[in-house]
Amino acid sequence: MNDIKDVKPPLNLPDLWWLLWILLALIVIPAGIYLLLRKKKASHAPVVPLIPELPAWEKAYQQLESLRQENLLDKGLFKEFFTRVADIARHYMENRFNIHAPHMTTEEFLSYLGISGHLNENQKAALKDFLNSCDMVKFAKYAPTTNEALKNFDCARKLIDETKI
Repeated sequence: MNDIKDVKPPLNLPDLWWLLWILLALIVIPAGIYLLLRKKKASHAPVVPLIPELPAWEKAYQQLESLRQENLLDKGLFKEFFTRVADIARHYMENRFNIHAPHMTTEEFLSYLGISGHLNENQKAALKDFLNSCDMVKFAKYAPTTNEALKNFDCARKLIDETKI
């Protein structure tokens, strides 16, 4: 019977409740202050009015008007004029029909439009002539006349007019 011993008495631990309350206060009070300051800062943030995005056709009209006012033709900058007109038309088509036109070659773009149904046959033919004349000036060093440049500008505007809605 020597193997059986009596149960040890419970340990007498000091009362640690006050320590738990202090730790809790050190966590809760800074967190509360942080949340109050964050809420106060958010409520004083300036209200920025949302400006609705312009329709694709309106953006293109503004860009064409801006290009016209730069008088690139009077300065003899035909290549830049044709490049900008083509870019405006391509970006318009991208925004209007969700086509990645600026990233396609002219042939890829025209091929896509041939199967997309976005344009009728007359519009496709006009766009093809427009893009080919732009490419001639941009890449083949063709020297157009001012009348050819204005005709191209009008062609871009007409395509936008006919497809804007």
